[in-house]
Formats: sequence, C-alpha cells, structure tokens
Amino acid sequence: MRWPIACCVFAATVTCASVAAAEPIAFVVAMKGSVTVTSGKGVAAKAVLGRPLERGDKVQVGPSGSASLFFSDGNVVELGAGSSMTVGGKLTAADAKRVGPGSGVSNEVFTKVSKFITSDSKQAGLVALSPMRGTFPEVLILEPRRSALLTGRPGFAWRSVQGASRYRVTVTNDDGPVWSREASDTTLAYPGDADSLAGDLDYSWEVKAMSDTGPIRGEESTFHVLADGEAEQVRDHLGDIQKAAGDGSQAGRYLAGSYLVGRGLYADAARQFEELVRLDPESPGPHQALGNVYQTVGLTDRAKAELERARTLSAER
Repeated sequence: MRWPIACCVFAATVTCASVAAAEPIAFVVAMKGSVTVTSGKGVAAKAVLGRPLERGDKVQVGPSGSASLFFSDGNVVELGAGSSMTVGGKLTAADAKRVGPGSGVSNEVFTKVSKFITSDSKQAGLVALSPMRGTFPEVLILEPRRSALLTGRPGFAWRSVQGASRYRVTVTNDDGPVWSREASDTTLAYPGDADSLAGDLDYSWEVKAMSDTGPIRGEESTFHVLADGEAEQVRDHLGDIQKAAGDGSQAGRYLAGSYLVGRGLYADAARQFEELVRLDPESPGPHQALGNVYQTVGLTDRAKAELERARTLSAER
C-alpha cells in the first residue's frame, strides 16, 4: 500500500532537482550495514552519515543493511535490506514493507538540517578531518554555553575545581543581576523560588569556585532564551521529525540534532548527538556531528576527542 506514496516522494524530488540541480535534494540520515552510493557519473563509494544526494545518485543497501533518507519535500524514506533507489528515479525493494515515507516536515526543517550538514564541506560524504593539534585549556562552564534555550528555567553545569568547597552561580541581564545561588555540587537546577527568565532576551551567567579563603577560579558565558512563540514552533518541528523518522530512532536523533544546530540550540543539539554516539559508537558520523557542536560552543577539549575519534573510525572503514 505504500508504493504509490513512495513514488510521489521520488517524483517530487525531480522537481526540486530541476530548480537547483547543484544543491542536495536528500541526505543519508541513518544507516546500518553495507550501504553504497553511486553518483550519477558512475562513481561508487561507501555511504556515510550525512552524505548529500543529488538527482541521479543511486543508493544500494546490502543484504543485512538499512538506510534512512531525508528528502527536501520533508519525507523520510527507509530502505530495507537488499533494496535500492535512484534519487529522482525508480525505486526497487526486496521488502516493500520496509520502504515508505514518514510524515512530512516543513521545508524550514530541511533548510536548517542542510545548512548544518553541508556547512563544513561541499563534498559528498564525511569531511576530511585533520587532527586538532596541541593541548587546550579545560574550560569551566559546560552548559548552557553560547547557546539559545527553549526554556526560561534552565539547569546549569560546570566542571569541578580542585580545592573548591562550594560554587557561586550568578545570572545577569542588561539590567543587572537576576539571582545568585551557591551549590556544593557541579550542577544547579533552576531555583524554585526564582521567577522564570523572560524570553527573547540575552543573559550572562558566571560560576565561581570558592574555598574557605575566597574565590579560586571563575568563568562566564552567555545564553539566549527564545521567545515563547519561537520555542513552541521549534517543539512543533521536533514533533514532526519524530513522527517522520520514528521517536528515538537514529535518523530522528540525527535530524533533530542537525535542526537544533540550525536554530542555535546547541545545548539541546549536543544531547541528541550524545545519544546518537551511544546508539552507534563505531560510526564516525555521530562523533563528527557531536565534535562540531562542542567546537562551536568552545568545548575544545571535548571537540578534539570526538573529532579525532571520527577521523580514526573513518580511516578504518
């Protein structure tokens, strides 16, 4: 019963390709086992997470593999074991039940996802990673860090400092201090007796490691709380992604993380990619995606570890 719908998806990709043939019209957003992409020019290569697909590219799934593709019309198509398809062309499948589109998501989601995936390289496949050389100072603040937030009641996290007996957290905006609290641990839930932070505003927060003799070390970072309407739109889009790709699926995690990066919601994006790394630790793509987010917010030591892991895994393939 899904075949007519799937054919409509591929017909739609032809239209997209005719408008901007040089731009990707689909991406590989999840894969397992042997998956090969043959370009329209006949060049075959192993597929990688985030591989952009243009009209004429053929995706071939091995006997025990699978692949999920995200199209510019908002559909997510799953290719099962032994199936193949030519983007903008004809679909064949060994198991028709394993092939079909999910619920459509908006073009804005595709644009945000595409921007993240293609931002580091215009070449198809995994970015050619080079080692991050040298050592990097360990930053103190972990989260939120240079990120937009969906909530006005965020939690705060930082690294421990040797010799510290407590930590003082202070949140400020352009009008001055909003609140200040102390904690003995390296996390602080949003204070229950404090008003929620107003939306559509920028904030700074500082954590100071304190000893009995005074401050040991401190650091400050910024975050932005989205306006209520914008935050609700993001949640709606995330719901659409879950419906299209499957709640908790690898494709859903990758799409959600990529979309969140496009909205500047780096803290939420990192959580999606961290879970993706846990689900698929031996694939380079999740490590690369997570490393890129860490690098964006300035967690350079974590970025180095993830990007070097991605480079090692990519070389082993």
